[in-house]
Amino acid sequence: MLGQDYLKAMGGCQPLSEVHQQSLDHQGFTLIESLIDDEWLEALREAFDRLVAVEGSHLAREHHQEAGAIRIANLVNKGTVWEKVWCHPLVLSVVHYVFKSEFKLSSLNAREALKGAGHQPLHTDWKKGRQDFPKVHVVNVLWALDDMDQSNGAPRLVPGTHLQSSEPGESMKNPLDPHPDEIQLSCKAGSVVVFNAHLWHGGTINQTGRRRRVLHDFFTLRQNQQQQNQKEWLTESTAQRLTPAQKWLLDVS
Repeated sequence: MLGQDYLKAMGGCQPLSEVHQQSLDHQGFTLIESLIDDEWLEALREAFDRLVAVEGSHLAREHHQEAGAIRIANLVNKGTVWEKVWCHPLVLSVVHYVFKSEFKLSSLNAREALKGAGHQPLHTDWKKGRQDFPKVHVVNVLWALDDMDQSNGAPRLVPGTHLQSSEPGESMKNPLDPHPDEIQLSCKAGSVVVFNAHLWHGGTINQTGRRRRVLHDFFTLRQNQQQQNQKEWLTESTAQRLTPAQKWLLDVS
């Protein structure tokens, strides 16, 4: 089968609304509200907290740990509850619209900024430069498990910066500083944000300590290296339940 056939098998070739298309094209991101229903949301929250309790100091050993934040990595292999996250039909359709080419899952991780921490410099998620601009190499998807706003560290984005070839460090004196055009993207729990990951973005400080659990569903072009080598970390129990289309998406077949 061709990649397009696998994508269709997962429902990942749905037409998008004009609103989503316009936002992705011109702003570099789109917000899908209420994608996670209440029952699924509670299951994701419980799974998140259970992994934090069980893994303890070993959290995110498969990726990297971060001072002032809780991170969980390798979620593909940590329960079926995450499966719909990394192969959701609508999300795959949005990701496909941005890439306009075949892609694969790079990693599925989680992050929760703690009180007084979480601020990041403005950055992009592609560190190899844009010599081939405007080619899109990476797309990121944020799944909000809690309400996000300025008080608990909603992400900041600079709309339209996916349409330029420069990086924040090349255009700003200090990417930790606020950008005059940045917005903080507030949204309700259950919402999903899909963005061209060449867009300038970064986390902000959780000022109140109110919970801000977020899943990071990261995709890249087929020819690029994955952030987490899915074949290397694939467990036998995960492999046994995967469909051929899911194996294609993980690039483990």
